[in-house]
Amino acid sequence: MKNKVKIPLSIALLSILAYSNQGISSLPQQCLYYLTRESWHLNAATIGLISWVVGLAWYIKILWGYIADKVQDTKKCLIISYLSMLTLYAFIMVFGLNLITLIITGLLINVCIGFADTNVDKQMVIAEKKYNLKGRLQAIQWTALGIGGLVVALGGAYIAKYFDYKLAYGLAGIIPVCMLVYLFKYYKNKKKNKTKCSFKINLRKLKNPRLIIGLIFVACLNFCPSFGTALMIKARETLLIDKLFLGYLGAMGTVLGIVGYIIYYKIAYKFPMKKLLYFMVSFAGIANLFYLYIPNKWFLVLYNLLFGAFGGITFMTLLAFFVTIIPSGSEGLFYALVTSVNNFTARGGNYFGGLVYDKIGYNANVIISSGLTLLCLAFIPYLKIQENNEAVI
Repeated sequence: MKNKVKIPLSIALLSILAYSNQGISSLPQQCLYYLTRESWHLNAATIGLISWVVGLAWYIKILWGYIADKVQDTKKCLIISYLSMLTLYAFIMVFGLNLITLIITGLLINVCIGFADTNVDKQMVIAEKKYNLKGRLQAIQWTALGIGGLVVALGGAYIAKYFDYKLAYGLAGIIPVCMLVYLFKYYKNKKKNKTKCSFKINLRKLKNPRLIIGLIFVACLNFCPSFGTALMIKARETLLIDKLFLGYLGAMGTVLGIVGYIIYYKIAYKFPMKKLLYFMVSFAGIANLFYLYIPNKWFLVLYNLLFGAFGGITFMTLLAFFVTIIPSGSEGLFYALVTSVNNFTARGGNYFGGLVYDKIGYNANVIISSGLTLLCLAFIPYLKIQENNEAVI
């Protein structure tokens, strides 16, 4: 870029704290996997279904976006979200979990995180469009989330082996406390956006072909049956891989994902998005097939090294495109719509992947996932991308 773009410090700090919290909030996940699979002996489809149900808040982010656009008080919304989150963590630490409370608290925690995320993303979209950042603020957000995820991958494995989920929830409360301190002492709301869209105007914007085709592409890509749960079961129950090794493997994947975000921030924005999408989708579909051959744990390390950074670049590419089609005055609503579709279909892919694994096994799960991923190439020619303007990365 010829001109250096300055990212406002207030929104950068808000984004870093919010997305770090999203990463750290997953600290109990390894404990919960071992609890549900190895203590409660739930099958893969049931685990996937629970994940889908507790993720409800992420499918209805359009509601949180609508509220954020109407209220236009980011500070108040965030304070309510993080205080409620800490209350739920305290409940789990005191009373513990059974199947019912796991689902209820998981759902409510996701409501808190999803609502907070929507309010922060609203401010992100405004800044991205105002300063023509071309996805760079999003790269900062997801780098922060990745670093939080790295802490989870390392600390989560250690906690899962030597402690339990109560400690994990307690430690997950550190970032929300930091966020509350920042909100009360330093953060000031931006001026309210005077540009408001009525229901009819929003409905007309919703019919935008660029938005519709983009949403279909993301949905189809995500609905490809994931083999993440199947791979975890294979690693633990067939290859007999240690919990800590899996934690380190996850940490490596997180680091490589961060590398992908940094590559996007520094280099990938220079390339036409459509060409980048062609390459990334093709690469993902082919790379998945390598996971059919895993004779020992070191092949998982090899595949991580070979393929780890590309997912992050692809994800940032999609996010950068969607920011450019979000109308002013409805940033929270429309960005939430995009992420709701993304989250719903991604968790649905986990569930369908679990069903495929339970019915016809690991290899079929991988092959079907790869085949359907490659079919998504057919959508790319129809994506409406302005290569000479904001949608260029």
